Order: sequence, then structure tokens, then C-alpha cells
Amino acid sequence: MLASGDRVLVGVSGGPDSMALLHLLVNAPFADKIELGVAHLNHCLRGVTAEKEADFVRREAAALGCPCHVARARVINVKRKLGLSLEEAGHRVRYGFFNKVMADGDYNKLALGHHMDDNAEQLLLALLRGTGPRGLSGIAPMKEKRIIRPLIHVRRSQIETYIKAENISCMRDESNNDTRFLRNRIRHDLLPLLASAYNPRIGEHLNRLADVVRTEESWIGDLVSREYQKSVIGRKHGEVALSVNRLQTIHTALMRRLVRMALEEVAGNLRRIDFSHIHSISRLLTDGDGKQCHLPGGLRARRDDDRLVLSLFPRDRRRSAAARTVKADDFEKVIDGPFPENFEIREMGIGLRLSFCSRRRLPPWTAMESNRAYMDFDRLALPLTVRWPVSGDRFHPLGAGGRQKLKKFFIDHRISRSNRYRTPVLADRRGIIWLIGQRIDERVKVTPRTSRILNTEFFLLDTR
Repeated sequence: MLASGDRVLVGVSGGPDSMALLHLLVNAPFADKIELGVAHLNHCLRGVTAEKEADFVRREAAALGCPCHVARARVINVKRKLGLSLEEAGHRVRYGFFNKVMADGDYNKLALGHHMDDNAEQLLLALLRGTGPRGLSGIAPMKEKRIIRPLIHVRRSQIETYIKAENISCMRDESNNDTRFLRNRIRHDLLPLLASAYNPRIGEHLNRLADVVRTEESWIGDLVSREYQKSVIGRKHGEVALSVNRLQTIHTALMRRLVRMALEEVAGNLRRIDFSHIHSISRLLTDGDGKQCHLPGGLRARRDDDRLVLSLFPRDRRRSAAARTVKADDFEKVIDGPFPENFEIREMGIGLRLSFCSRRRLPPWTAMESNRAYMDFDRLALPLTVRWPVSGDRFHPLGAGGRQKLKKFFIDHRISRSNRYRTPVLADRRGIIWLIGQRIDERVKVTPRTSRILNTEFFLLDTR
């Protein structure tokens, strides 16, 4: 992973993993042959705690004689602007920061503190969300010959032992214990259960699976790339055309990979693209001449004689098309209960978790998260429905003077036109009860007389 003369930027959050990595590199036998720098990003999600972590990292870097690069970024704004999950928004901002520091400071390696248990959690998370071979590849020990993870074959328990033995100071992020987040439930509930009740070596075996799949994916990727060049019969900005005749004669598995590769070339990523989308495109190969299908993110696939054309709508055209589509789109998901209920709506790219909440667990209104809503269950007129907003929709925003059109609410709260079309609503038989991610209706608010509280959590689906 490292060579003499490397300039290594170490991503340090202040937690045990990154602090262990930093100390190991500082005290390594080859430390005099490399140069180290420290990078820390404050995501502006945890207020004073995050500021304390940044100060801690500065002090520790100074004590170890390492230059320290610290920055702040409002990840929540990126999440809202790009319509991403909080996890993906944080990932994008973090790596953007790392890349900038590396370029400005002439660093050629980025060292991160991911370990064996992180990798096992990532595989289970990918399985639960639905994944293909790429998702089962896990966290790579080394990526693009510049991102390295020296602790990837080390267990979390070994890191904790090292931290204690060497008396290394670190900060503990309490949000890592919050089991409202799926990754934390996997860490604290699912993995321990699998280890105790099924296989004590489950973490090791999941890491081995990731290593096998990653190696084979690399090998298969080279073969697919060569076949891809033979299958592309046209290419221009924002568009790739594949030969239908060629796709019809090759193995289905290879055909799917070629389609995914074309989509990735056109869009730059495969976010929100899942198996159902690839399957819809494959149907164009057999009976779809002259037909087309629309995919998330403005992607479109159409069959034109021997050409399968995959293209990306320009942003301005996508917005106007979205406006027309949403108004005409009658898609809806009906929720009959019983609760708790957890489901994904792939057609809308979202998921919902509904469960009952005791009054003592109800957070103060100042700490309410935008992706959660708490409602008086007995004031709901079931069934519930999740749908896109339609022209003329009205509701009574919590705390407002009366009922108003959604359009007025959007304008008053400066929600852009493009985001309006991506804002789903939750309704009951009497009307809208939650403009998801924004405001609940006054009718269903929790009061001192409320006996049953429904906790509804909204999340954006992440596909890899």
C-alpha cells in the first residue's frame, strides 16, 4: 500500500479507528520514509460535539507533528439540493474534501480507517437493500492505487485493545449507538446475533466473500470492457447506442453488464438503478422496436431498429418533463397496516418505516428531524396513501393560520420547482397528513390527550 517517498493524507474523525490508524502510521518502522498529513471534515450535523471533535483532531495532529487540514461543510444542504440520502451526501462531500486537500497538498495516498467489521456490516447492508455482485465486493483494501485501508483485515476488538494498551485518546460518536439507523442495527443487533446463534466466524466469512467477489469482478470487468467496445455502435454527448443483434446473441448475464456499463457511461453513476430497470431495458431487445422506457435520474432507453439507445435528458428538459409527468402520474402506495411496517417504494425511490412511539421517547420539537414525523394515530383515517403531489393539493401546515395550497407552501419556503416534483406526500382518507420531509398537518399533531403516537420515518433509497 505504501512506498518510500509517499505523501499520505490520513482521514481522521477522532474516533478509535482513525486514531489507531494515525498512531500506527506515525510509529511505523517506515515512518521516516513517508510524510503524513491529517484531514478532518466537520459535517455540521452534531453542533457543539462536532466542533469539539475538530479541535481534538487539531490538538492530536499537532502533538504528533502532522500538518492538519480541517474544514466545515453543511452536508444537510447538499442532501436537500441533490435529493440524496444523508449517508450518500456525506460520502460525496467527504471525498470531495479529501480530493481537494490531496491536490492542494500534493498528497498521493489517502489512508482511511475502515476495518474488517465495517466490511462485514457493508455486505449485510448491501444484501438487505438488494444488491448485485458489485455490492458484494465490499470495501476495497486499495482503490485506484491512491486510497488505502491498512486496517481492513483487523477486527474492531483488536483496535480497541490497541487503543487501550497504547493509551491513545479518542472521541466517541454517540450517534453510532443510535439503532434508528439501519447500519447501527446491523452492527449492534444483527451481526452479534449471527455470530452467537449461527456462526462465530461470520465476520471473517463475509470478508472472504467480499474478497472473492471483488477479485472475480475485476477479472470479469476486463472481459466485459472488451465486449463493450465491440457492442457500442454509436456514441455522442449524453448518449450511447448498443447493437441489438449483438445483445440478443450473448449470454443474459453479459448483456445485463453491458447495459449497466452503458448507463454508467451516460449518467456517470448507477444511483437508483436496480434490477427492475435493467429487466425493463432487456425487454426492449425482444419486443420493443420503437418503444422506450424512462429510468430514474433522467435516463431513457429506447429501441430503434438494431440500436438500443441509452441517453440522459438535459437538466432543463428533465425538469419540464418532470412537471408534466408528476401531474399526470397516478401512482400511489396504499398502507393498510397493521403497524409496525417497513417498506420500500422503488417507483418513487423512497422508503418508509412506521411504528408506534411512547410519549417518553418523543423528542422535543427543537430536536425533530426533517425525515421523521410524529402523529396522533387516533386522528388518522386509514388507510394511508403515499403519492406524488397533484395540482390543487391543500393542507394545514402545523403552526400555520389555516389551510393553504401546496404551491403556496413551496413558494413561501423557497423550495425550488425541481424539488417540488420530488416531494412525496402521505395522506389519509381526509387529506394530506405529511408533506414528507417538510411539515405535518395540524389535524394530526400530538397533543396532551394523545394516547397513541405513530412514528413515521422517511428515507431515500440508495442503490449501488
